[in-house]
Amino acid sequence: MARSRYAACMEHRALAQSLAGVTPAQAAGLALGRKKGTNHRPPGYRHSEATRRKIAASNKAFCAANPEAVAARGQKVRGAQHYQWKGGITRLNQSIRQMTENRRWMDAIKARDGHCVRCGATSNLEAHHKVSLAALIEQLGIRSRADARRHAAALWDMENGETLCVDCHYAEHGRMRRAA
Repeated sequence: MARSRYAACMEHRALAQSLAGVTPAQAAGLALGRKKGTNHRPPGYRHSEATRRKIAASNKAFCAANPEAVAARGQKVRGAQHYQWKGGITRLNQSIRQMTENRRWMDAIKARDGHCVRCGATSNLEAHHKVSLAALIEQLGIRSRADARRHAAALWDMENGETLCVDCHYAEHGRMRRAA
């Protein structure tokens, strides 16, 4: 059994903790702020290879012993149950973004501006739709690549584009850039 530093009921726990003092490990946890949902590890922390193998073995054992739980867990966040569900248009959106017309539009926007219109950066440039492509697809009722070609003037309007650097583009969409 683990050795405890103090034993107290909930009513007197704060008093017992104050009398027992704070260990260095507890002080480090308190310094981190103990925010809910954080694991109190420094940025960039990586488990050791041995720990990763133990975690993988544990996950494999759980999945083998509980296949119905694994299947149910996967189903509850798929399709219409997923919080980012937009009516099944993701594949169409990705398909339209891969079209030659979209590539030409992005190249033309970057050539026209030549720099980030927000911060002036000249490297890592990306073309940005002022009115999002997903919103345009929905507004125009586009259901296929052929529909997209019929509405090419609206989808790839030069006035609806601007050049942003990667950092400004991430900020525009409220995302954080992943560490490299």
